[in-house]
Amino acid sequence: MTTKPISNGFHLANGSPDVKSIYNASSVAEIRATLSHLGHQEATVTSRLDALLASQNDLSRQLTRLDLARAHLGSQVVAARSISNGMLSSAASTAHRISGAVKKLDKEQAAVKATLEVVEQVAELKACVLGVHGSMGAPQDWETAASYLHRASQIPDEVMDGAFAEEIVPTAEVPDPPRITLNAAAESLCGLFLREFEKAAKAGDGARVTRFFKLFPLIGRSDVGLDAYGRYVCEGVAARARNNLNATQRREGLFYANALTKLFEHIAQIVDGHEPLVERHYGSGMMGKVIERLQAEADAQAGIILDSWADDRNVSRKLTDVKSYAFSFLVQSFLPSQKPAARSSSPAQRDSSGSGRPSEDEGVDMKEIDGLLSETAMMLSRWALYARFIATKLEVRLALHLLVLHY
Repeated sequence: MTTKPISNGFHLANGSPDVKSIYNASSVAEIRATLSHLGHQEATVTSRLDALLASQNDLSRQLTRLDLARAHLGSQVVAARSISNGMLSSAASTAHRISGAVKKLDKEQAAVKATLEVVEQVAELKACVLGVHGSMGAPQDWETAASYLHRASQIPDEVMDGAFAEEIVPTAEVPDPPRITLNAAAESLCGLFLREFEKAAKAGDGARVTRFFKLFPLIGRSDVGLDAYGRYVCEGVAARARNNLNATQRREGLFYANALTKLFEHIAQIVDGHEPLVERHYGSGMMGKVIERLQAEADAQAGIILDSWADDRNVSRKLTDVKSYAFSFLVQSFLPSQKPAARSSSPAQRDSSGSGRPSEDEGVDMKEIDGLLSETAMMLSRWALYARFIATKLEVRLALHLLVLHY
């Protein structure tokens, strides 16, 4: 509250009447008024002092509580330090020792697991060696023997060639080291499968051909199997092409174009029909090697057809005839009223004395030329269709192979 000074150190509150100093009062009324004002002011100050004292007591109680809490917290800190220096340090040391022991146990456990894995692999190797030996004996179960070889191929080389395997696997019946025994069995089975495959191919037994064809990858001889299979399908293609070319029908019209078409269709059927079998047993992309062999055979057989076509149709002679006549003379060949006598100016008749050309040559038969062009166009169209088919097969197979390698 803002006050204004009065004489002799007394102050009056704002808004109070201007009371003169009691020492300057000139009447009893002024003295009473001054005394009344002083009494009111004293009561106000007393009330404020009481309020301050009351708040001071509450603050003192809060400070006392804080002092008690600090003292209690100090004792807790001392106890915590005592626990940390005593119990926890020993517990930390114990935990460190336990952690080291656990790590050592993990290492020992890993070593035991690795040892057990090697023991299991050696036991599997021994079972495979004995299984191959037993299957190739009296039972002659070639599928079982091939499956044992395939199982043995899954065993790591360091285990198969290790001292432990060379000590445990050999027996009185099979005294050689496992690697030597398995390689000898694979070579023996490969020769047997190849002979049986070729025998079945000559007999035309497709079931036995498929049976032995599937066994080559199991013994690690996929290249031999694919090579034998390639020869087999190429022989079939060659035989079919020869039959088509040696047909008794007259070789007129589109005979050679149809023979070439049948050749391409036969190869396309082989690629489409045999691809799943090759991919399933030999792996993705392996049909590409067969297609290479088939394409070489296709080139050879197509060359035979084209050579026969060229000889039978006298293509070289007709080309020579066409080149020997002037263009205007060839145009006259299309005219229906043209007579053979009108062709007396042909180079063939002029040069009949020494050119080796027969004098009875009457010119170029445009119908034959048109037939040759039609047959040639059909051959080229069939070749283009076949080439697109093979290219599509190889591109799709290459894309799938790259996808498999990526993942």
